[in-house]
Amino acid sequence: MSLLNEYNTKKKTVPELLSLLRDGDYILSAQALAEPVTLLEQLPLLHRMGRKNIIFNSCMPARDLPWYHDPAMQETLEHVCWFFSPPARKAHQEGLCSFIPGYSTNLVRKTFQRLRSEDRRPVLLATASPLDAQGNFSLSISALFEREIIDSGALVLLEVSSRFPRTYGDTTLPLSRVTAFVETDRPVPEMPQATLRPVDEAIGTRVAELIPDGSTLQLGVGHIPDAVAIRLKDRRHLGIHSGMFSESLMELIRCGAVDNSQKDFHTGQTVTAFAAGSQKLYQFLHENRTILIKGGYYTNSPAVIARNRNMVSLNTALEIDLTGQCSAESMGFTQWSATGAQTETIEGAQLSPGGKSILALPSCYTARKQNGEKILRSKIVLSFRPGTVVSTSRNDVDYVVTEYGTAWLRGLPLDKRAKALISIAHPSFREQLTADAKKCGLLF
Repeated sequence: MSLLNEYNTKKKTVPELLSLLRDGDYILSAQALAEPVTLLEQLPLLHRMGRKNIIFNSCMPARDLPWYHDPAMQETLEHVCWFFSPPARKAHQEGLCSFIPGYSTNLVRKTFQRLRSEDRRPVLLATASPLDAQGNFSLSISALFEREIIDSGALVLLEVSSRFPRTYGDTTLPLSRVTAFVETDRPVPEMPQATLRPVDEAIGTRVAELIPDGSTLQLGVGHIPDAVAIRLKDRRHLGIHSGMFSESLMELIRCGAVDNSQKDFHTGQTVTAFAAGSQKLYQFLHENRTILIKGGYYTNSPAVIARNRNMVSLNTALEIDLTGQCSAESMGFTQWSATGAQTETIEGAQLSPGGKSILALPSCYTARKQNGEKILRSKIVLSFRPGTVVSTSRNDVDYVVTEYGTAWLRGLPLDKRAKALISIAHPSFREQLTADAKKCGLLF
């Protein structure tokens, strides 16, 4: 069959494509802004088709689809999620979505072991940019989980948009590997850049002090990574090996701070697993061979990360206790996000020659009492409230940074850890934290 004939045979309407799904399937959606919205918003068609016993797996869903909150859809499918975002959190509160724990490098493997034991067919719904002259689609802005899902044997169903950038690396996908696709001109969703607060800028300044010329960076998403990136524009010969590629990392390349020249492998190339930002970012990515998008099982592997010299990983936290335990994904029993790649990037950075890992967070936050009164609470705590998940153990935490300073915990005993963490807590809480630590035997 010629390439054109194969293309026309596999091109479908949305109802035709969704009719290929059958009872008992395990559907995995591409993550975050790479999700195929045109397909996902029509999944209620499965309910009308009478499909049953399907599991739908999302990851950081960006679009809040109405059916996420429709109890009637439970007759057709069960919604589970690898990484909570606002739509998943809302559905979870409604009892219509459940969370699957795991590290970014083993989630696909462990999930596939489960679905095979249940004799379920894996199906990937993803977004791609159009076919090239060689007969390949591009998975465009994400290979984080998608590449491994495809390589593990999933049926591949695509939304192909003419407005998604063509990227290189593990995003290359031959037409022969795709069962069916629909064509759209849907633009890539944008992620607004965070507006920096004074506390973010203060933390960004302190973190930047820990990053010398020639470092290789892993920066996450949010206010603090953006604040750090702004303060690295005067550095030279930085490299990027990061799970996510953001607007702030693009600006470091454009200003010349990043040239990837000091990396021991993938020299001259930025390595990442997915991208999120503005249309300007997506235009920068389009057919840019200096950006290599690899699967998360590779980019987030501690063994791979450790091959970089002077690797610096930056992650954020919701709370840190006085022994150094980090909670980055839940508040009590309320699931907020996920472990993601935090633990893996922390381990990889510390195994890197000259490497370091940094956890950064504001010293406090504002909460409300039941009567609506605002109250200040510390993010550095004696111990976590019941139900709080430990995302990174105290054995692995290295540098902790707040707007009040930097605590280096590597190799410190518990009493000195507690003192170091109290010293960077908000001044309003230091006296009480000290008293509580003494009462519990952390300080003498």
